[in-house]
Amino acid sequence: MELLVQILMLFVVLATALRLSFSSRGYALVYALLLGGFVYLSSPYAIEQTKTGLAAYIADRSLREYAAIFISLEVALFVGYSFSRLERPSSRRGQLLALALAAYPGLLLFPVLFYLQSTLLFALPGVSFSLLAFLLAVASALAVYGLGRTLRWLVPEEELRLEVFFLVQLFTFILGIIASVDETVRTAPSSPIAWRGLALSAGLAALCFGLGYLIPRIKQSLRHKA
Repeated sequence: MELLVQILMLFVVLATALRLSFSSRGYALVYALLLGGFVYLSSPYAIEQTKTGLAAYIADRSLREYAAIFISLEVALFVGYSFSRLERPSSRRGQLLALALAAYPGLLLFPVLFYLQSTLLFALPGVSFSLLAFLLAVASALAVYGLGRTLRWLVPEEELRLEVFFLVQLFTFILGIIASVDETVRTAPSSPIAWRGLALSAGLAALCFGLGYLIPRIKQSLRHKA
């Protein structure tokens, strides 16, 4: 489960970098400075964490379920931002909504960096905590800002970046849902297959498919005759 959560964190980093690739340099710089400041100011709380405590947080299913809710909300906001950039709303309400979505840079990267800082404190024993916090704060700000600009330079086509951004959000949502379930595999007791219900479901699916295939063609032929 810990490996799955770490992969999810990588997708969060990539999604944030892609989100910043659509923003101006000033916007991305301010966000990067906020991240760096958060990392440095949260170092006293990161020092208080323990390896067993971090592992317990990840193993706690209720916490993962709450995290999945926040992940789903941020994915929904990012998907809405993607559609707002594609559609370019003309109404005042739509423009205000698009402006609000454009002002949201993403918040999931903050707990990801807190987890990274807490992990590095145990991985680098003997290093000054204040020095490590300062270096990580600077590295985080530079990495987030530089990665966003690099992605914009590598993929200058905005529509292509939006497609990649949407796919990353889709994988982030799926990983968030998977991470929220219990990792213990349970086998259900053997039970007979409900063949009657299975046949009824297959028949309804075939009927819906047939109607969806035939109705548009029938309407098209009637229009040609008229």
